Formats: sequence, C-alpha cells, structure tokens
Amino acid sequence: MSEPTASTVRLSHDGAIATLTLHRPAARNALDLPMACALRDAVDAVAADPRVRVVLIESSGAHFMVGGDVHRFNALLGGDAQACRDEVDQIIIAVHAAIRALTALPSPVIGLTGGAVAGFGFSLAMACDLLVAADDVRFVLAYSAIGATLDGGASWHLPRLLGLRRALAAALLNTPIDAREALALGLACEVVPAAGLAAAGRRLAERLAAGPAAAQAGIKRLLRAAVDRDLPSALEAERERFLECVMQPDFAEGVRAFAGRRAARFGVFD
Repeated sequence: MSEPTASTVRLSHDGAIATLTLHRPAARNALDLPMACALRDAVDAVAADPRVRVVLIESSGAHFMVGGDVHRFNALLGGDAQACRDEVDQIIIAVHAAIRALTALPSPVIGLTGGAVAGFGFSLAMACDLLVAADDVRFVLAYSAIGATLDGGASWHLPRLLGLRRALAAALLNTPIDAREALALGLACEVVPAAGLAAAGRRLAERLAAGPAAAQAGIKRLLRAAVDRDLPSALEAERERFLECVMQPDFAEGVRAFAGRRAARFGVFD
C-alpha cells in the first residue's frame, strides 16, 4: 500500500482501490483554500490513473467534515469583504472542479461518513455514489446559518435525493439528519457502528473492485445521465449566489456569530 502524503487530502492506493482521506482533524476537517485545491488535485490524480476501479473518501478524526473554515472567513472579513469574496471564489472554483471530476469518474465512489457532515462536507457526501454511515453521523447543511447559499452541487443533488420538499426543509431549517434517517431517506446504503466504519467501507470497496468494471462504469454513467445532465449550470449558479452572499451584511454577521459562539442576528446591523 502506498504511503499517503502530508497534504490535507491524502491519496493512497491499495491495488485497484484509491483512498482519499480528508486530513485536517484538528479543525474537524474544515475546508480552506489549500484543502480545496488538494481535493481537486487528488481527484484529478485518481481520474488519470487507469488502475483505479473503486474510490473511497474517508476522513481523519471523529468528523467527516464540518464545512467551510468559518474562522478563516472571519479573519478575512476583519480586513476587507472583497478579500473574503476572492478567497471564497477560489475555494468554490476548486471544489466545483473536484465535484465535476468526481461524479464523472467511471469508478464507483464510496463515502465513509461519521460525526459531523456539514456544509460542503454534506455536498461532498452527496456527490459520492454510495455512502456508508457511522451510527454517530449527523448530516446538516448549515449554509443559511452563516447567511450563505449552497455550494458543492448541493442544490443539484439534494432535491434529487430527498425530493423538493425535504430538500427545502433541510436547507432552510438546518435540521440534522441522523444515521437512522439517512438510511431511511436513501442517503446512506448502510449504517454501521463508528468503530467499524473503515472495515465496512473496505468490504464494500473490495466487493466493487472485484466486480465488472466496464459494466459498473456503464451503470453509473447511465443513472447519472438519466437524472439530469445540467450539473455544471447548477454549480455555476451556486458559485454566483454564494459570492453575492459573501458581500452581504448577513454573511459577515453569520460568520462573526459562529466564530464568537453566539446566536446570529440576521438583518440587524449597527
């Protein structure tokens, strides 16, 4: 098995199975610009490797990903909202490239989710073909909690996975989805004890790696194309709306409230 690099997204190979590991455990795998670029580059590397038959996406630490690095946003907003907008734009461009490449892979992609799966973490999980969830998982979008709209393909995947009404409730109310609900809703294909998440993912990856690669690639391509072919348009619309939000007072208030561990007061400004 190859040794992972020191990147915030580690890529390793074991035979036909490629593993991408989100690796900012001290920050609960919060997404910053270096991590966004590392994710894009890791997916591109997998896409260029003809040996890969299955992809696993996992995380270091107790949480899959808590979303964007709000503390970084808060620091940027202390200087100039335009600087925050520019960096957020770079992050979104990088992760949207990763999502496009990930969903276009011929190989099945398995997400191993546990702990907090929030913001872009939820978007990334939905972009996987199959999800195995630990029994301690909590999915939540949380974008509106900081005065932002969706990114990472969430606006495209969520209504297709949950239906429009459930998607609206998830996005507007930020109600967490636990492991039992994720299984019932079809977000996860399997729920296992947290201690057994890696082993369960490995079993599923080995099963798929031993399957008919061309047929599995064809099944994935057919099913994804049958849903809708307009993901790039949805991604671009998400980017535009998110960047508009970054320039609004509600975004600054949401970020500062989160960083200050207090309730946000949207629409109330000095």
